[in-house]
Amino acid sequence: MILISVVAIMGHTALPTPIYAIYSREFGLTTLQVTEVYAIYALGVIAALVLFNSLSNTIGRRPLLMIGLVCSIASNIVFLNATSIAGLFAARSLTGLAAGLFMGTATVAAVEVAPASIAKNSAVWATAANILGLGVGPVAGGLGAQFFDAPQKTLFVLHLVLICVISVLMLVIREPLAKADRVPFVWSTPKPPSAHRRTYTGLTLIGVSGMATLGMLAGLTPHFLTTFYPQASGLTAGLVVGGAFGGSALAQLAFRRLTIARGLGSGVCVMSLGLLVLIGAVAFGSGVLYTSAALLAGLGQGLTIARSVQEISLRTALSERVSAVNLYYVALYTGAAIPVIALAFIERSFGLTAAGVAFCLFALVFAATGTLQLSRSGMWRKEPAVDSRPETVRA
Repeated sequence: MILISVVAIMGHTALPTPIYAIYSREFGLTTLQVTEVYAIYALGVIAALVLFNSLSNTIGRRPLLMIGLVCSIASNIVFLNATSIAGLFAARSLTGLAAGLFMGTATVAAVEVAPASIAKNSAVWATAANILGLGVGPVAGGLGAQFFDAPQKTLFVLHLVLICVISVLMLVIREPLAKADRVPFVWSTPKPPSAHRRTYTGLTLIGVSGMATLGMLAGLTPHFLTTFYPQASGLTAGLVVGGAFGGSALAQLAFRRLTIARGLGSGVCVMSLGLLVLIGAVAFGSGVLYTSAALLAGLGQGLTIARSVQEISLRTALSERVSAVNLYYVALYTGAAIPVIALAFIERSFGLTAAGVAFCLFALVFAATGTLQLSRSGMWRKEPAVDSRPETVRA
């Protein structure tokens, strides 16, 4: 049930992607405003990670997940009553808060309640559920845009019902964190690890490159299709974006037996190839190249993010582990928001092709710089120094 709730919450963050064109017509939004509406949810994610990072250690996992579900319910209600861009901003911010509350806490809870038979890979499944939700969301939104008369209403009614059902079922799940293990709440911001800073920096740069690429695809795809394929439907946009996120989830699960070094190296290569293909897609207006680029970028991002979280956990001291992982996610979602907004400014001034090429070059530079940092840290030459003692996981 926890993993299903993760898919539902994360799916909500990408659900509106195929129907932004409808909001553009209804509210008279510019391309820049649509991009800002898409990206603002990342601020909600970051706020939740920074402000409520360790709260579940005090009140328990399930209560914090319930707060996230309440935020998702509120977001759906605001979407249903939105009459201007201000309403969309409020709804997306609540969506981000819900996602941020779930991102760390649900992953930890899934690990803690996992049966012994799947405990070893429970963190991989939880991480994949996050990305799978991001893939399911735009596909569901595309289906709604294709077959519902008023998708901007019907989709959120259906999601509201789904979240209400999940909320009821969540009440019967046992609380993973025993009262004896709870600690007083002490607010602190996420911090990088005190050791292995070069490795951490390299992993973060690669992660920002991958997450920003997926964020760019989610924000750019509807505009790309409108420009080069005006007859394309919202379902087409949803399938393209969903394919990228779905490829990421598939890579995390299908290649989980790869070593960390090989997974990272392969992921960077595949993701970089996807970015190069994407340059060709926007330069020539090719839908085939664009779809191929989305799939390649998703596969590469999935390989890198799974290995990065694993490597950070292995190289970081027990007392710093959760803080380091949360800061990694803060960096990723900052990378998913800021470059996408910058992309809209470039597109408005210089056109879609220039904006797409500029963004791809930005992502390639980040990936290359991160890879160089990992090479200098000895990633490809030696095994990491790890603290293999068992840990009581903290959200």
